[in-house]
Amino acid sequence: MRIAVSATGEIPESLIHPQFGRCTWFIIFEEGKGIVKTIRNSYAEAQTGAGTGCAQDLINEGVKVVIARQVGPKAYEVLNKAGVEIYLSSPDISVQEAYQQFLSGNLSKMEIRMF
Repeated sequence: MRIAVSATGEIPESLIHPQFGRCTWFIIFEEGKGIVKTIRNSYAEAQTGAGTGCAQDLINEGVKVVIARQVGPKAYEVLNKAGVEIYLSSPDISVQEAYQQFLSGNLSKMEIRMF
């Protein structure tokens, strides 16, 4: 299973980024294998559509779980419709720590009720 973490840099020691759509990098882990890819977020500076654009990029990469500090409602909707689960991390931790917390079952799953 592929797991993407929003990051401030391209190494696992980088801090998790506070905003999903505006993060600089996504670090993708394959459960049981470690890091398989880093992707620069080409939507980080976009005027509009940053969250939905990078959500679609991650879906195209086969990501099934996203770990972030915050995910906006439009990005949530795109990810949710594709069956991607979203987990929220605490602030000021590294990407590696957030990934380990996910594996340990210590992150909260994000759920928004759409009416």
